[in-house]
Amino acid sequence: MISTLTSGGANAWSLAATTTGPIFQGGRLKARYRQAQAASEQARLYYQQTALNAFREVADALISRQQFQEARAEQVEAVEAYREAVQVATDRYNAGKVSYYEVLEAQQQLFPSENVLSNIEASERLVIIQLYKSLGGGWNLKDNQWSATGAR
Repeated sequence: MISTLTSGGANAWSLAATTTGPIFQGGRLKARYRQAQAASEQARLYYQQTALNAFREVADALISRQQFQEARAEQVEAVEAYREAVQVATDRYNAGKVSYYEVLEAQQQLFPSENVLSNIEASERLVIIQLYKSLGGGWNLKDNQWSATGAR
């Protein structure tokens, strides 16, 4: 290597260019460093956004579940009252005090109320499924387990 430096000016410059070549790259190293920092920041922000979305989904599902529970409790009371009204109307009809029209009227109020209750219960179950999904799932069944439950 010393002989290369002493043998001529051209070779010395060639050696100098070879050793400084990787150091001086016209700002390319700084640009790559900044690019890596930007990618790291982007990944961090994406992670934060994902976490915030997950928290929001869980909070929304919990609030919806609470609201459906309250609506279900109110609707259960209404259904029980209508069932009692049907029973009273049936008892009065059996005693011969009223026509069967009164029983039919009570039933016409009961059936829509029961339908609303079943819709609320279905929505409540869907919200619970959404809550499980927001929390990460965990209900993956294999095909043989799925068909064994009778569902499909």
